[in-house]
Amino acid sequence: MRHRNEMSKKERSARSKVTKLIHDYPFIEGGMVKMARVCGKDGCKCTKGEKHVSWYLATKHEKKRKMIYIPAEMEKEVQAWGKTCKEIRRLMKEISNNYLKILMESKKRKRSGNA
Repeated sequence: MRHRNEMSKKERSARSKVTKLIHDYPFIEGGMVKMARVCGKDGCKCTKGEKHVSWYLATKHEKKRKMIYIPAEMEKEVQAWGKTCKEIRRLMKEISNNYLKILMESKKRKRSGNA
């Protein structure tokens, strides 16, 4: 493990942001999907073509793909959780790419005999 002083300012910033997001904000893996459906009740507007619209969370739960209904009063909250998760993933990718670069440079130096 490298000491923080050996990390670039960009990496230190990304690590700090990830830590803050994980510690301070709820997050959830998955994407929100709007679905329109027909309930099947006689005389309902949906039988005339105006379908019921609701949001679901598309995610994996216990190794299976799931569509989990999101109650209307939680839509904005769950959307914020998803945005937090996306930001965590983006920052983790940024950190990972930094180490990929270090790995590739190390391999290049070894091949050229400058290890």
